[in-house]
Amino acid sequence: MTITEIATLPARHAVTATDHTATTDDHAQLAISVHRPGEPDPGRPLVLLVHGWAASRTVWHATAHQLAAAGHTVASYDQRAHASSTAGREPISIDRLARDLDAVVGTLTTPERPVVVVGHSGGGYAALAWAAGLAARQGGSSSKRLRGLVLVSTASHGQSTPASEVKMMGSELFSRALRTPWLGRRLLGGTHGPDAKLTAREANRRLFAATPPGTRAACFASTEEMDLRAGLARITAPTVVITGTEDKIVKPEFSQALASALPDAELHRIAGAGHMVPLEAPHHVARHTHLLVTAGR
Repeated sequence: MTITEIATLPARHAVTATDHTATTDDHAQLAISVHRPGEPDPGRPLVLLVHGWAASRTVWHATAHQLAAAGHTVASYDQRAHASSTAGREPISIDRLARDLDAVVGTLTTPERPVVVVGHSGGGYAALAWAAGLAARQGGSSSKRLRGLVLVSTASHGQSTPASEVKMMGSELFSRALRTPWLGRRLLGGTHGPDAKLTAREANRRLFAATPPGTRAACFASTEEMDLRAGLARITAPTVVITGTEDKIVKPEFSQALASALPDAELHRIAGAGHMVPLEAPHHVARHTHLLVTAGR
């Protein structure tokens, strides 16, 4: 399905935000923001937003606010070694980031409360690894704890980063270039669709520039030979896969393959959008998440 226009959610609630911290088993401190509506519905699952490489929880600001104003309790966090979160003792890997996600879920909820996880790009890799592991622990079904997944600009395989690009991500020269607004936006131009607003492109540049070079390099190196396909059949929770038709980072065919491999998934294409859907089209993510939660899809 290709979507060109989608209505924004009705803003029926005042929103309050609080900050929290989750501590992982290797002593990383993960900074969390929770957005709550004025009258939260205890029957709704927690919506947890997981950002991608070289970003932070602020990439979800518009999505989180729209969802909370529509009545959802929404949390987002900085992945390890990003923004206000510390690095911990273990190196960055997909498995490590999945365990970090589990620590955040455990900090924010009781075992009885389900969650909907929304993952963008590398956050989607962590969400898939966590969901597959959860299903394995629960005897082959992920639906008891996981009410649903929204996977944005993400994939289960085929995302190895060339060694030269990993090296560039960790270089000080690249970091200096990112700190120059016009040059940084130009270097990151391939991450957006052709019609992305200047505010979105500049927000992405700022996030990329603020991420430590070593963190950028470690994240992009972590997908070498990543292949999560073996666990997809265990993820029975309803899933929405979202891709921009102009995504040059995680190409749409990988999102198509992901949606086809999951037992209960539907694919939505956003015409003209690139890789940074949370900045380019946050209302699409909010709307599809809202529909999944309220319609049980």
